[in-house]
Amino acid sequence: MEKEVIHKELDLIQDVIKCMASNSFEVKKWLIGILSAIVVFSREELLGGNIQLIGLLLVPVLCFWYLDAFFLSTEKLYREMYKWVIEYRSQTDKYLYDLNTMSREFPADKVVDFIIPKNNVWHVMFSKTLLPFYSVPVVFIVAYAVMQCLSNCPVSCCWH
Repeated sequence: MEKEVIHKELDLIQDVIKCMASNSFEVKKWLIGILSAIVVFSREELLGGNIQLIGLLLVPVLCFWYLDAFFLSTEKLYREMYKWVIEYRSQTDKYLYDLNTMSREFPADKVVDFIIPKNNVWHVMFSKTLLPFYSVPVVFIVAYAVMQCLSNCPVSCCWH
């Protein structure tokens, strides 16, 4: 197999990896922007203890957290594909330029599955890179909601 063909395939995979990394970064930027906008435009209601609005802050955090994990999980899948191409492409033209198949049957006695537990979206969500970034806002939002609930009403009304 020509090295030019291998390099072209690796370039395609690298482009997908770059796109997923870029998407992950964009998700973080959008989250910060949306949370900032909600806090700025709803400052009085948040400071007034509007529990529903405080709870509404959790929705974008959780949605963007999942979306970010999805992009990083997909990036990891393509990194596994990249490794496979480096190792086996010179021996076969099977799956040439196939960026959709996440399992490869080569060599003949081995099936390589790129979808492994460490690449799972839920595993990535709780990885050491995403957990601190998204858990900090969640903890602050929940703590603020609890603090507002406890300071604005008697204990008996908050839990019923």
